[in-house]
Amino acid sequence: MKRRAIANMKKIPQLDAVRGLAVLLVLLHNTNVYPAWHLGFISDNGWMGVDLFFVLSGFLITGILLDTKHSEGYFKNFYARRCLRIWPLYYSALLFMFVIVPILRPSEAPVIFAPRSSPWWAYLFYLQNFLVPVPTLATGLLGVTWSLAIEEQFYLCWPLVVRFCTEVQLRKIAIFVICISPALRFYLVLHGVNIYSNTFCRLDGLMAGALLAIFVRSANFVPSKFVTGAWIVFLVSAPLALAIETFHARWIGFSVIVAASISFVYLAQFSTQRWLRAILTNRFLVNTGTISYGVYVLEKIPLDVAKILHLERHPFLALPLTTAATYALATLSWRLLEKPFLALKRFFDAKTASPEPAVDVLVTATQV
Repeated sequence: MKRRAIANMKKIPQLDAVRGLAVLLVLLHNTNVYPAWHLGFISDNGWMGVDLFFVLSGFLITGILLDTKHSEGYFKNFYARRCLRIWPLYYSALLFMFVIVPILRPSEAPVIFAPRSSPWWAYLFYLQNFLVPVPTLATGLLGVTWSLAIEEQFYLCWPLVVRFCTEVQLRKIAIFVICISPALRFYLVLHGVNIYSNTFCRLDGLMAGALLAIFVRSANFVPSKFVTGAWIVFLVSAPLALAIETFHARWIGFSVIVAASISFVYLAQFSTQRWLRAILTNRFLVNTGTISYGVYVLEKIPLDVAKILHLERHPFLALPLTTAATYALATLSWRLLEKPFLALKRFFDAKTASPEPAVDVLVTATQV
């Protein structure tokens, strides 16, 4: 019987916790502006949280696409639901940066529209990771939107591939991309291309997540069978990724980070270790995962305000204040902006095209 997960899909708190961990890594990555906290090691490597986001996104999005592949309104429902999730906060952030800030603080306009953040219109079409010189150095919160551009480009193309390819073909595509990515990055590095924000250089994370989504939906999948292997991969690849980063060899480092991330996502769902379950069902981490989109997009605003107020002179005060402000902004965004739009998703629920019973592979597997 073909396994599908439409009607019984439930929220998995462990995956929210994984999101929470990922966004905390990114948030701590920006604490390098407060060296007095001696968080250098975490700050230097916290950017790896973005790779964890990519793997998780590839896993969840591919799962959704596979589970609704034969449903009515497959494309309409998917794209509508993605727009409702991403667009409200994203375009509100752009409105804030390109309109509200220049009006309230005209002196900041030249900084916002400076060459390092140009062309401004690239952000409207999610092209900043290709058109902005160094997207990560763009002004303010614009500097984190390169990863959202990669996600949107993935959302645009992958549903077409999933719809018209068999699972065997999808598996081959994912494996091919994962295998070819290090060679592509190495070639591009030799030719001076910025591989950090290049979509083609970050596809292996998304494809690794996609491959896992296909794998856990296979008819003979037994979660407990691969838990030990996942632990081995994680315990080897995580420290190896940190070691490789000291040599700045990201062309291969990204692949090792992907291995650590995909094994961690697997363990988050299927490991029965009580201590890991306790961590990944912790209310703080789960709640952080729930508001992680707002944390990620809005975190630069408190940091920029702190610079204006010269709070860097008081780092032991500045870090708690900026972190609390980030959580406050993200919570407001979730409750007042994101959640109301997410409620509209009910108009774009998948409708099964056949009476075949639904089986929630993920929820069933996590109970093993």
